[in-house]
Amino acid sequence: MYSILVVDDEKLTRDFLQTNIPRWKERWEVRSVAIDGRDAWEMMQQERYDLVITDIKMSEMDGLELCRLIAARFPQQKIIILSGYDEFPLAQEAIRYGVDNYLLKPILKEELTQALDMIERELEQSSTNELALQAMKSVSEMTHKQVIKQFLAAAATGNDIDVKTLHPLMYRLKVNLIEADAAVMVLALDENVLLAQSGAASDSSVFRFIVRQMAEELAEELGLGIVFNDTEQNTCVFVTGEDERHIAANCRRLYEPLSEALLRHTKLTITGAIGTAVSDVLQLDVSYRHARDGIQMRLIHGTGKLYGYDADPGHTSRDQALIREIDHCLLNIGAALREPDEWAYLAPLRQYADCIEPVGVRQAQLFGIAMIRYVESVRTDKLPEQTEAAINALKKLAIYNDRLTRENVVDIFKEALQRLRGGHAPNGWDEQDMVARAKAYICEHYGEPISLALIAEKIGVSSAYLSSVFSQRHQEGYIKFLTRIRMEQAAKLLKQSSRHKIADIAAKVGYLSSKHFSHVFKQHYGMPPGEFQEKYRSS
Repeated sequence: MYSILVVDDEKLTRDFLQTNIPRWKERWEVRSVAIDGRDAWEMMQQERYDLVITDIKMSEMDGLELCRLIAARFPQQKIIILSGYDEFPLAQEAIRYGVDNYLLKPILKEELTQALDMIERELEQSSTNELALQAMKSVSEMTHKQVIKQFLAAAATGNDIDVKTLHPLMYRLKVNLIEADAAVMVLALDENVLLAQSGAASDSSVFRFIVRQMAEELAEELGLGIVFNDTEQNTCVFVTGEDERHIAANCRRLYEPLSEALLRHTKLTITGAIGTAVSDVLQLDVSYRHARDGIQMRLIHGTGKLYGYDADPGHTSRDQALIREIDHCLLNIGAALREPDEWAYLAPLRQYADCIEPVGVRQAQLFGIAMIRYVESVRTDKLPEQTEAAINALKKLAIYNDRLTRENVVDIFKEALQRLRGGHAPNGWDEQDMVARAKAYICEHYGEPISLALIAEKIGVSSAYLSSVFSQRHQEGYIKFLTRIRMEQAAKLLKQSSRHKIADIAAKVGYLSSKHFSHVFKQHYGMPPGEFQEKYRSS
């Protein structure tokens, strides 16, 4: 049963509501009545009610003052205001205190039951959320950490379902993972080194596990980040810092001892890449994608290195052009494998082999594994034994030793690909309309814990596809657009009144942490919000 406190100085109204509400809505009961706001306020100190229905004009304390007190002490309290036609301006003022609805006297059954239905749905949702929150607060610290890792993995890899489920929970638990900037560092096992040591493809999962465990121990010991896995079981590290250089330095502090320890104990190497710095945890997919792109640099400059930011400033436009060519070849190979003709992939395969420089066994095996892993990622019928057989086929490259030619490479790559056939079909969408709908949603909901995954669900596409289309069809990416809207609204609030607290403004525009908000605001306007407010007031 849901309980109601009725506050009205007219006995006729009190009796009407007390008699009829249980008849009209069996899940509701009028538990208490009060003749004015003072009487009601004293009752609320002793007992909580699911709903308060109050008149506006009463002696002693009116409904407006009661609403003000409730808003300050019990901000989640559900309230319905009763008013006459000439009291509508007062009802409007009461709504500013969080009143859920107002009804005009005389009270009509249909209007009252509709209002109760709406509040009942909100109470049920609130109860569900509260149960989840309390359960989450009661779990062990270890489970709490696992939830954070799961959320980071979902945010980084674009797992829309998990992001939609976990992000509101993280927000309500007040888990703020970023105070300034953050990035994802991806650590990928160099499988060609394992292959050169006559290891089996199945062994890679064991060594990936070892890498993750070592990274977790080091990250905890050094206090440098949170470790999680991506969908391909690469070790990823969420690293925070004041700016890009600080983040890069923290990544090196973790990568270097980890790389040395792995080489010493297993004779294997890992390649690391740092994604771009982001200022919002829901931007991690951008950082992660750039880190994955950075891992590709090992095809050009070798394995066992850390790429990204200023870790290797020697990257040239030629490198970038070659990486684009490699990606283009892989895309064509994946597409050709879906053709009925099993030799359709021969032409893009030759182009891919032409990218290998120099032509050597270890370098060819590195390219071969990259090709197999790409094809595996786009297949819909993943079979581990076929992947293992394909990677083991690359061992034949060692037979040629110094006499290895590109033609030999093509032959062995072709043999590997014969075991990896599969496909998928892309979807088509009205991209311009998609972006317009996304922008409209952001403009309407910028003050909420909004995410790309949530917007994508509303539109009916994947978050990765929406992100790509948004960047192509709009002058700025999704995150920059959202940040700009939030900053512009924050600036308006700062200009309106000097009484606005920075923490309140941060919450109004969707930031959990006022420190994080201040950091982003300063990046956007070149000065902290307090200084901006003072400067505008003085001018």
